[in-house]
Amino acid sequence: MDNGASSYHRFLEGDRDGFAQIVYDYYDGLVLYLNTWLNNLHDAEDMAQETLVVLVSKKPEFEGKSSFKTWLYGIGRNVTVAYLRKNHRIVAASPEDLTLLSEQEQKEAGDYFADEEKQALHKCLMRLKPEYRRVLWLKYFEDMSAAEIAAAMGKSVFSVNHLVKRGKKALREEMDREGYHARS
Repeated sequence: MDNGASSYHRFLEGDRDGFAQIVYDYYDGLVLYLNTWLNNLHDAEDMAQETLVVLVSKKPEFEGKSSFKTWLYGIGRNVTVAYLRKNHRIVAASPEDLTLLSEQEQKEAGDYFADEEKQALHKCLMRLKPEYRRVLWLKYFEDMSAAEIAAAMGKSVFSVNHLVKRGKKALREEMDREGYHARS
């Protein structure tokens, strides 16, 4: 895989299979990343679809300054932030409102949360400050580098590294509160 750039260029040249490949490769991960902003899988799906609509309707230029995935997630972030501003929604729910994923959401999230350990991790992750949740998601679930995360989140690499460090500490504390102790 070329990280999506050639699929996008094929799409821009009129090849529908290029767009289908982008959806196949990136849709699920994009939904789950946007869910770190919204705390609602259905809204995250809507925002992922809106992100794809931007690709189809506006056909923004991919300049290759980052990976295609980083660029796409940045568009998704911008679409989601605009949605939140327009609807005057608070970005983060209170920890009291957060519970394990419903059975339907687990089914929709697929293998990401297939076992109890991952569910516990996700529950604790969703209780963190939104910026910690997002940066940890991109680093550990999407396997992005600090530079890619910085580009996707619109932050500096220094800021991302700081957020990762503090986010990991906060996640460890949350896991301890839940009675889960990470393996060495």
